[in-house]
Amino acid sequence: MGNYVNGDFVEDGKKTKLVSPADGSEVATVVLGSKKSAIEAIDAADSAFHKTWVKTSIGERQKLLAKLAALVQDKSYEYARMESANTGKTIRQSTLMDIPLGISHIEYFSSTQEFKFSREISHPEYPDTTGIVQNAPMGVVGAIAPWNVPFLMAVWKIAPAILAGNTIVLKPSHHTPVTALMLARDIKEAGFPPGVINIVAGTGTEVGNTICTDDRVSMISFTGSTQTGKKIMGMAAENLKKVTLELGGKSPNIVLPDADLEHAAKGILFGIFLNSGQLCESGSRLLVHRSVKDRLLKSMEKHLQGMKAGNPLDMETEISAITTPDQLRKITDLVDDGSAQGATVVFQRNLGHQVPDNGLFFPPTILDNVTEAMTVAREEIFGPVLTVTEFTHTDEAVRIANSSKYGLASGLWTRDMKAAKEIGSQIEAGTVWINDYHLLSAAAPRGGFKKSGIGRELGLEGILEYTQTRHLFLNEHESDFDRVAYGLIISDE
Repeated sequence: MGNYVNGDFVEDGKKTKLVSPADGSEVATVVLGSKKSAIEAIDAADSAFHKTWVKTSIGERQKLLAKLAALVQDKSYEYARMESANTGKTIRQSTLMDIPLGISHIEYFSSTQEFKFSREISHPEYPDTTGIVQNAPMGVVGAIAPWNVPFLMAVWKIAPAILAGNTIVLKPSHHTPVTALMLARDIKEAGFPPGVINIVAGTGTEVGNTICTDDRVSMISFTGSTQTGKKIMGMAAENLKKVTLELGGKSPNIVLPDADLEHAAKGILFGIFLNSGQLCESGSRLLVHRSVKDRLLKSMEKHLQGMKAGNPLDMETEISAITTPDQLRKITDLVDDGSAQGATVVFQRNLGHQVPDNGLFFPPTILDNVTEAMTVAREEIFGPVLTVTEFTHTDEAVRIANSSKYGLASGLWTRDMKAAKEIGSQIEAGTVWINDYHLLSAAAPRGGFKKSGIGRELGLEGILEYTQTRHLFLNEHESDFDRVAYGLIISDE
């Protein structure tokens, strides 16, 4: 699979074989682009923006997006199969969630009527004038995506950026570029003009840094770790680029004593063990009222024992692999560190010989007696590990939830909807699910507080991130105010 630059697939770069973390089988041979590839993509995007794309209407852009959604829908099973093979997530998740969700999000951007290029305003100080506020495109957008949800990330970066009138250079992770490069084939078939969308797989050093430092790139959209986000922000600052950053998370799930415990148990498990916890907003901290903690943990353990282990490429399997060897080592080290600091492993699923020998797996794990000072309570594990901390008062739960340096998401479980709204509004997070978790709407903005990021994706807010504001001040004729104002420096003879 080659990179997609200026409407063509190119094989300028190092050919690399990718193997599946699910079972070690070969997935694809991809070309990892170089600095030269990135520059050529930026050249193409810059030319396409000024020559063609900026002149298109919102309606024309949406027609192309609608066609893209239809093309992807026709190949949805192939996308799901390759997404799972490349990442190690279950084919069940890819087939029933990730790919359908991505398609529906393309459809949202192809049909939303919320985004308006301009709006009229009045100037209360100058009643004889009017104003037009325009949401103008940024120009060339550089987008850098992570390895955990490559198809969704490609959709979330591309669709709103081009709807807003930008062109784009997307760098998918060099670990999991397959479905982004597949998407390029359908982008070409859909009829997007050459150079509008460019996709270059490669490392951060070669491709990512080039995108961040090229002066023709007006904006960087990055999803990944907080540490890398800081570096990208520093590079962008050199050329005063706009940045949006969706970064790490340490999201809490708060269970109040009146919660439906069976519903909460399932939602909490879904919140942390979907994709084996390799999601930025995974609900990795369970904050549970002391009076219901034992009952909740017992219910969760029952469901965990029933989760089906096996090859993630089998439809019945419910436990995903860990996508990279480095991530597997990180998870292992953090759990060992938590145990050394006093956390108790109250549950760890025995995978035995149920999973492929050549796969990368970490057993679903629950750590109890976790205090706020422990590393596992503060640092993002990004794996299938749930920490448990009990509380006695709701104010205490809110304080613990907000004690994290992160603020991406949170869950809250209670039957009292009035209290839920009041408590939810105190949580320092970009998304607060109430009696639910992980459900994403294309119409709802997504992003983080504190060190979880800057800016938003999805929804109207996500589209507006890819714009800059222009104000047209309209005056049809000289007014009394003009004569007074001009008279400050020009006297009529």
